[in-house]
Amino acid sequence: MENIFEYMVYAGAVLAALGLVGLGISVRMALKLKKDAPEAQEAKDRMQTLVAVNTAALGTAFIGLALVAVGVLVG
Repeated sequence: MENIFEYMVYAGAVLAALGLVGLGISVRMALKLKKDAPEAQEAKDRMQTLVAVNTAALGTAFIGLALVAVGVLVG
């Protein structure tokens, strides 16, 4: 069996990349929201979705980078 920490580094890199993709999506959503200038209630609903996507992307990227750090430092 190969070193488990090597798998942690690869899994972490994938999660970090997915988090970066999610951050790119949230930036595009924010720019579209700014460009569209919707009414107050629609803007609030879209902003809540944007915050959820951004938080999930940041969390995913953080967990991925933490896995990479642990895999490199321990393995």
